[in-house]
Amino acid sequence: MRHGWGAGRWLAGMALLLLAAGTARATELRRVTLDSAVLGRAWEMAVYLPQGHETSGRRYPLLLFMPGDGVTVAELSALGIDAAANAAIAAGKMPPAVIVVPEIGRSWGVDRSERMQTALAEELLPEANRRWRGLGGRRGQAVGGISAGGYAALRLAMLHPDRFGAAVLLSPAVYVPQPPEGSGARRSGAFGLPLDPQAWTALNYPALLPGLRARRGVLPVFIGAGYSDHLGIAAQAVLLRDTWRAEGMPAELVLVSGGHEPAVWRKLMPQALAYAFRHIDPSGR
Repeated sequence: MRHGWGAGRWLAGMALLLLAAGTARATELRRVTLDSAVLGRAWEMAVYLPQGHETSGRRYPLLLFMPGDGVTVAELSALGIDAAANAAIAAGKMPPAVIVVPEIGRSWGVDRSERMQTALAEELLPEANRRWRGLGGRRGQAVGGISAGGYAALRLAMLHPDRFGAAVLLSPAVYVPQPPEGSGARRSGAFGLPLDPQAWTALNYPALLPGLRARRGVLPVFIGAGYSDHLGIAAQAVLLRDTWRAEGMPAELVLVSGGHEPAVWRKLMPQALAYAFRHIDPSGR
């Protein structure tokens, strides 16, 4: 029988990921396994904790950041999240913060192949704030992701604009009107096999705009992509930026050389982190 997320359900022995060069003064990036009542299975993720977290007793702003389609914790080293965070904190570009990077499997963050959207919003986010002393609330949290994780992050923020102060999207797979033939969305099963065009349209961001307007939500977004992304994401990034600004919401677009690849995401990560935490009040007010 599965239960909630009490301390007894946290599997012992969080192993340090070797994702950074690692010195005695380096911040921690931990591999964590959670027993999720919503998903009905063990859930793998990595957690970045800033220097002094274990002894400070203070509360921290939190970034929930989702990797791409099928990306595992073991593959996160290619993204350079910890190195970018270390450098941004040292340079004063972001405050000391907690970053939680959960695997989303092939779910694309929606409640179809499994209840990933519910698990992220209703299970992980409150538990992460409790466990790692996050500030919580819109002024204390941001969300982000890469590719399918960017799709998931944008949806989550639009559905819960009261919980996130910003969204940062790297090569977001938010195709309008439909995913291209090479997209993992067509193979993941999250939108049906073969992909159901109506399901994609109903779940993608344009369908969520009326609800965001009705709640008078304002969601600043950072959008980054490679010029030569073979999935056409650079053009989709421009469309998303233009759509956002037409809605009267802040949007920043950065296009860099490269394709749909870790080198692009490492290049964009420092700017994405700076943007996310520029829209969060570290005091949590």
